[in-house]
Amino acid sequence: MSVINQMLKDLDKRQSEQQDNANVSVPVTVKNSTTKIILITVAVIVIINIIGMFGWQLYSENTQLKLQAQQKKAFTVQPNTTIAKSNVDTNVNKEPVLKPSNQTKTTESVVERNHSIQVIPDTIATEISDKSNTFVTKSSSEVANVKNSNNSNYLEAKILEKDDTVVIVAPLETIKKAVQPESLSVSMPVKVKSSLTISRTQLSPKALAANKISQAEKAMERNDIAKAESLFEEILMVMPTHETARKQLAALWYGKKYYQDAINLLSQGIALEPQAEEMRLMSARIYYEQGQARPAYNILKPVSRSNSSEVQTLLANVSAELNEHEDAIFAYRQLISLQPDVGRWWLGVAVSLDSLGKFVPARDAYKQSIARNNLSTSAMQFAQQRLIELGE
Repeated sequence: MSVINQMLKDLDKRQSEQQDNANVSVPVTVKNSTTKIILITVAVIVIINIIGMFGWQLYSENTQLKLQAQQKKAFTVQPNTTIAKSNVDTNVNKEPVLKPSNQTKTTESVVERNHSIQVIPDTIATEISDKSNTFVTKSSSEVANVKNSNNSNYLEAKILEKDDTVVIVAPLETIKKAVQPESLSVSMPVKVKSSLTISRTQLSPKALAANKISQAEKAMERNDIAKAESLFEEILMVMPTHETARKQLAALWYGKKYYQDAINLLSQGIALEPQAEEMRLMSARIYYEQGQARPAYNILKPVSRSNSSEVQTLLANVSAELNEHEDAIFAYRQLISLQPDVGRWWLGVAVSLDSLGKFVPARDAYKQSIARNNLSTSAMQFAQQRLIELGE
């Protein structure tokens, strides 16, 4: 019996375990089914929303197109119209009058054609002409007087004509105050054609040079040296006597260490303008810095009576170095007349006089240089030593 009981217990235990497994699996199945249903429902809702939005967009666009078509049709009529073109001289350079005068009408040749008339506000006409070529442009438009056949009211408007369609363009408020479009007659007195005249203005060499000088200066500010050089060269080709362009170009070449090119350029300018002191001074400085005192002296000698302190200073130094003491004395005395309180000018005169053996005037010049009390220490000692040697 115990064995049987044991078997029964095992059977009961197995059945209870199977029931427990069945109870566990059922909720899982239900849960999976519920999730699938939810996902399908959400997908359907999303698709419906997308279809609805797309349909609404199509409906909105269709509505806007219908409104635009209705606005265009609201101002369109199709009567038969007679267009009378006046016999007017088109060579008169006067703009046509918008409002008609009270003058008596003359006999005219009338050409009758069937035209469709469209009365369009100027705002709509502008949009149409911008988006398409439906009508002719303003340059070929006609200014006309649009008259009401029932009374004497006139509508100031512009006529745009293409094929067999006459488009009357006028402000919307004016159209509202005017008569019905069906009773309008169109009179186009003259056709205004726009013309464009292009004339070439020939600049004088001076104006052209001034323009290029301005461009060259801006190029130098941008540190575009090549552009500035090109502009200065163009100026000299137009005006070889343009001193500013020549000096600027020579300075640029000197900065690039093209010494001989700069000297040649300045020599050409000096040949054209012999009394050009600044070009002579620039050329002399280049020679002097290159250790060529004699060419510098030769260039400055013709302007020895210049009132420029720079010219006289360089001429005095070059002359003293070349033992051209007479010229050095003259240059120093020119400097003394310009700047009498500068001691080194007196010292230069004293040294040149001393070199020529003119000791008495040299001694006086030494005293004058010391009296100015603005010599350097070494120069002061030299002047005092020479005074002692000369017997003072």
